[in-house]
Amino acid sequence: MSVDLPERTATISRLRVPGLEELPPKLQHQIESITQQLGYTPNWIRAIALGGAHTARFNEYLLPLLDPNQGLLPYADREILATVTSAENGCSYCRLNHAGSLGEALGDSKLGTRVAIDFKEVRELSPRHRTLAEFAAKLTNHPGEVSDADIETLRELGLDDEQIFEAVHVISVFAAANRFTIFLQVTPDDAFFG
Repeated sequence: MSVDLPERTATISRLRVPGLEELPPKLQHQIESITQQLGYTPNWIRAIALGGAHTARFNEYLLPLLDPNQGLLPYADREILATVTSAENGCSYCRLNHAGSLGEALGDSKLGTRVAIDFKEVRELSPRHRTLAEFAAKLTNHPGEVSDADIETLRELGLDDEQIFEAVHVISVFAAANRFTIFLQVTPDDAFFG
């Protein structure tokens, strides 16, 4: 599949969008892989490609955290964490993106969208997903206030220390991704609305 990255696309980023040929081979491969998987090249990867090798390293960290076939936590748990983190950070791109992914993971697109708008208004969340959403919100907004009691609450859900730390990874890497997309003012993909 051909990947078209125009020299400058003011409609998707406030900074220059590099051409595919300018990028390191590892990043080119990541973009081609994502394009093949989704059937289109998402604006977020086109916009942050400006980081070159740094972006490739970031993607090596980010992408496996939300791979449905990897991870210590179930995929829906990781999507709850990513979606709530993005919503709490006010990242419209990531919120829209993960509303759809969460909806697929939960088997309910309306529920995914409602969580992305404000999880606190979603009565149907399972106790597990509510606890994970509350943890994501707290770590995002008030990291210094996360207490031993919060960790114990996660343990009561059945999470072991490695799973708790994976949750922290998801929340933290999405906080970083949110800052990239917010700063760049990445335009949401048309696919989010169709």
